[in-house]
Amino acid sequence: MKQAVLTKAETIEFSEIEKPVIKADEVLVKVKNIGICGSDIHAYYGQHPFMSFPIRLGHEMSGEVVETGADVKGISKGELVTMMPQEFCRECEPCKAGRYNICNTLNVIGCQTPGAACEYFNVPAALIKKIPEGMSAELAATVEPGAVGVHAVRRCGSVEGKNVVVMGAGTIGNVTAQAAMADGAKSVLITDLSENRLETARKCGIPHTANTGKITMKEAVLEAFGAEGPDIFFECVGIGATVNQAIECSKKGNDIVVVGVFGKNPEVNLSWVQDRELRICGSLMYVEKDFQDTIDYIASGKIKMEPLISKVFSFDEYPEAYKYIEQNKDTSLKILIEM
Repeated sequence: MKQAVLTKAETIEFSEIEKPVIKADEVLVKVKNIGICGSDIHAYYGQHPFMSFPIRLGHEMSGEVVETGADVKGISKGELVTMMPQEFCRECEPCKAGRYNICNTLNVIGCQTPGAACEYFNVPAALIKKIPEGMSAELAATVEPGAVGVHAVRRCGSVEGKNVVVMGAGTIGNVTAQAAMADGAKSVLITDLSENRLETARKCGIPHTANTGKITMKEAVLEAFGAEGPDIFFECVGIGATVNQAIECSKKGNDIVVVGVFGKNPEVNLSWVQDRELRICGSLMYVEKDFQDTIDYIASGKIKMEPLISKVFSFDEYPEAYKYIEQNKDTSLKILIEM
């Protein structure tokens, strides 16, 4: 079977390998779609802090089950599935607390171990999630980034009844804003420098949008929420400037959730964090409830992923997909690879 491997910065090479032989607790999936996410783009340019070459990418995926191991129950051939790409130990303190997304020895499939950028992929059955009838393989491949947003909005408790600001209208920012709405936020503002991304946000039903290249963050939150102000910020960009904007505009005692991946260590105004008793917390991936809720939200239309799918490339066009993203940064959100 054919696979695609990121061998060095800006270089994807194809090769032929043997079709996997599955273990008793695994399923064999014929891959249908693979998503390219921000982490993959960081890796492509050699800028991801936790990924190294060579790596077979593909942690966002969908596919059809073609074989099940002898010990696998409840999963049948022909079913459309996706996967939770988390390999965790189940023995460390975070795992025992149910926070296996931050397992002390966590490996992410497609980041630290080989991913789904191949024709057939063997996956532990415990990581498989079935897709309901009526959801396409393309949408199934978008569940994983959706779950990142759902988990993020739950990191500091409930967003129900709160005014939420999401900084960055890329895929993760967009789904974080939609997840906040699905989880009962009072109102949501999403900000970006791209009018195209803000237009996509509006298509997804996000009520307030602001281009912070044209107005300040303070003006944007005042326009969106009036005297009530914002209750919680989600930083989905990954640069120090937006973290500091959130610190400056946050009400005292409130929360800032860091969702973006940082290519460089930022300078952050911790003096104001201390003085205003702000809480800054990170958000990594998701747990199973977040993932299943995301499937349900997409199936019910509470989270709309179709407007985020910018273009679909064939597997043979994998390298061209990254070139397209580079040339169309302003208009490309979720790029999919179709097998």
